[in-house]
Amino acid sequence: MGLRRHQVENLVLRGPIFYWRARIPVGFEASGRNARLSLSLRLSDRKKASVVARRLNALLLQMEMMPRARMATKEQLGKIFALEAEAMREEIEALDRAAKRTGTIRDPDQREADRQVGWAYRLLHTYGTGEELSFDEGSEVREALLEAGAEADDIPFISATYLSERGGVVSDRQGATRSPFLRDVLHRMAQVGLEDTPLNRDAATEEIFRARADTLLASAADPRKPKLTGDKPQEQERIEVGMATPPPGPALLWSADAEPPVTPSVEAAVEVATSPIVEPAAETAPAKRAKPAPKELPLSRFDEQLEELIANYRDDWEEDTASDVRVLVGIFRGILEEHDVAHSGEITQEHVAALRQHFNHIIPHYGRSSRLRALSPRELREESRRRHEEAEKNKKPIRLGLKPATIRRHLGNLDHFLKHLRSSHFAVPDWSFEGLRPKKPPKGEVRLQQIKPGPEDIRPLYDIPIFTGRSSAEEPEIPGPLTFHCANYFLPMLYTYLGPRRNELAGLMVDEIVQSAGIWAIRIKANEIRRIKNAQSDRMLPIPGELLRLGFVDYVQRLKDIGHTRLFPELFSPYLKKNKPGDRFYKDFIPVARRCMPDGLWARPIHALRHGLADTLKQAGVSEGVIEDVSGRLGESETATRYTNPAGLSLLQLIISRYPVITGHLEPQPTRLLPWVERHEPPPWAGKKSGDRFGNKRGRRPKKKA
Repeated sequence: MGLRRHQVENLVLRGPIFYWRARIPVGFEASGRNARLSLSLRLSDRKKASVVARRLNALLLQMEMMPRARMATKEQLGKIFALEAEAMREEIEALDRAAKRTGTIRDPDQREADRQVGWAYRLLHTYGTGEELSFDEGSEVREALLEAGAEADDIPFISATYLSERGGVVSDRQGATRSPFLRDVLHRMAQVGLEDTPLNRDAATEEIFRARADTLLASAADPRKPKLTGDKPQEQERIEVGMATPPPGPALLWSADAEPPVTPSVEAAVEVATSPIVEPAAETAPAKRAKPAPKELPLSRFDEQLEELIANYRDDWEEDTASDVRVLVGIFRGILEEHDVAHSGEITQEHVAALRQHFNHIIPHYGRSSRLRALSPRELREESRRRHEEAEKNKKPIRLGLKPATIRRHLGNLDHFLKHLRSSHFAVPDWSFEGLRPKKPPKGEVRLQQIKPGPEDIRPLYDIPIFTGRSSAEEPEIPGPLTFHCANYFLPMLYTYLGPRRNELAGLMVDEIVQSAGIWAIRIKANEIRRIKNAQSDRMLPIPGELLRLGFVDYVQRLKDIGHTRLFPELFSPYLKKNKPGDRFYKDFIPVARRCMPDGLWARPIHALRHGLADTLKQAGVSEGVIEDVSGRLGESETATRYTNPAGLSLLQLIISRYPVITGHLEPQPTRLLPWVERHEPPPWAGKKSGDRFGNKRGRRPKKKA
């Protein structure tokens, strides 16, 4: 009967049975010329046979290349796995601790990246780095990933990460400069006393891949965000070739508690290669006690459970996040009432899909109207349709439907709530967002969407009366002889020259302007006014030279002298429980700037200034790592996350000086505070409804008398 060869080396099919047929190396004594070893694998399943053939090929290679080398022991490989897993856990826990200290949670996108990178390392551990894998539709790797719990949207990122990490390992083997990963491998080998040989490097590399995969996938399972790693699969079948080890085949979800694979000694290689295949014996599960059935939660008690969910995350969620969750649950309850659902046990996939469709048929900015917010979902859709038809008649069409990013956020909040109900032992049938959640835009498309104004685009902003002189404190857009030092004067310059987040500077305290090593700096950290986004947001930034020239330090000293503790006190109201200084600055400054700028203002102006600084520095040749340190972001490379500290104050001062001076036409003026700040009085807008700042119902500035 003829032989039929398969993709795996030395694997042939003879009738219905697979055989391993390999040429015995010439260097082996007592082996005749062109001698071959043929073994029946006693398997007819191609996947299982491929696993066994790969293992036998590896054993043969070990015997051929390193006949006297001391191979890695099971204990050494186990220690490498434990050391690497512990290092990864400590790094992840450090980020989580820092997030808790600042009162935030780690960015969900970072945990999603953990999951995707974890899958890439799982592929490297499973298939090795010997050949490139195909991630095309219908490929074995793609199907295995999806079956194991990955999502279709993850495949491009997993593929890119796999190719990047594999490329680094292949370059190391080809004699290129040592990469950070190779240094990690050699460090772990030295820690366990393992001899540096090619095969031992491969064994250590495999253990590091496995440790990183297990740790990152475990890190991604955050109870505060949608579950991304799929349900726990049934235990994978193992094929034992003389030892109980997980095979390097397509089973991608091995337990982190599984024993590391064993690299056998040369003396045991022949015995292992010729040992029979042992199928695992089925274990009889012990009888389990019946669990009580979940309870059914009436819709009238949804608010009660919602507040319990918010209380669980009171240290992690800001008020805006809690408000978003309240809005979403209110909408979903309206959808359920519309479908005559009485309790949680009657929620089905149909209702989740109905919520998703609801988002497609409503006015995008309905939340700005208290009247629209009070409508039921059905009434809101009808009102949205009426306005849409009316706008089309007037030839001013409006687009219905929320933006994809908003829909993703709403569905994520719904997942939080439904999981909370299920965890609280309420009956909630299975649901899925597959096919409902909008895809994230590709990174290249995101780059095109972001406005990045250059210095020449921003320069006209500093010709408006706020900077060149205005008539009075109450009339910032009318030219005059007065310059008031305040948030509207200094914050735009700080955003232009430093590119921080809006709340980071609007919520500064006076004592956070410090002098370090002779350099005036801004200490950005969590304070009594506001939190910061993440651990890397905690940083020190030098005060730009232009602000020093225009009297910023004198302004700070004047505030100290009269007893103010907040750097921009006019952004705060004593009548509010929760002040949002960044939002207040936006409402004060942006309308004036839009009216005064001859060609108008770009979209999302404060965020655009942040992007503009980063782009200008990049075009000036500044490295991305330093730009990220200025912006308070964390780089993705090993150098940025593990091996280096953020750039120092003197280096940052040199870097930001590369941004062109666009305020050089402004002359320094004597320090003059706003009158209400000088008198420690509430600002004019405090205690008034939106739109009543200037004393009329529509919020329009009163006309000057002739």
